[in-house]
Amino acid sequence: MKKQNILQLKKFGFTLAEVLITLGVIGVVAALTLPSVVANYQKQKTVSFVKKFYNEINNAIKLSVAENGDVDLWMQPAHDNSYQENLEFVKNYILPYIKYDHYENCEQERVCIYLPYGLFMYRVDRNGGDITFFVNRKIEYQPKNYFMFQFNKKNTDQNLDGKGIVEPYSFAWDGNYLSLKNAVWGGCNENATDARLAYCTKWIQMNNWEIPKDYPWKRIN
Repeated sequence: MKKQNILQLKKFGFTLAEVLITLGVIGVVAALTLPSVVANYQKQKTVSFVKKFYNEINNAIKLSVAENGDVDLWMQPAHDNSYQENLEFVKNYILPYIKYDHYENCEQERVCIYLPYGLFMYRVDRNGGDITFFVNRKIEYQPKNYFMFQFNKKNTDQNLDGKGIVEPYSFAWDGNYLSLKNAVWGGCNENATDARLAYCTKWIQMNNWEIPKDYPWKRIN
């Protein structure tokens, strides 16, 4: 450090040692807080994409209903659809009403539709439609990347959020808020034995579309 600068520091009552200590403290604080800031930003960005998908898929369903009639008219008698049946369904009732890049057969009988900001996987089983949204356009089953939804599911009355629309997955949920985290099947927690953690998306929705404090963000299935 130049003599002039040192004299300037002394003028304000700072010694070189004090300046170095201050810079060191600032560095430690930054090292401790920066990961938290980055993680919070990633969580907010992820939720923004999940909400975007939620709104867009439901708008697509509403437009489709206006042209194709009630959702019940779209559904075949209850059974597990083949890939071809799932493909015909999305081509007739969803793809014309949503902006997408392309689709493909991505996992067994499921159809994957690639969006500009993610992808969603669609299938119909005997209980209704399952939709899984992946934020980074990669099929990775981690709680920070994939989010489960349901379409026209045959839930019990207390779980039915809205007939004919897409909602966060809550099939077989008992209606208890704490069960979204602690349920043996579908519970969204770090130690869950059910790798699907099916209720994570519902928990986020019930938490005012924010990642809960004890959400298993870092879990790798």
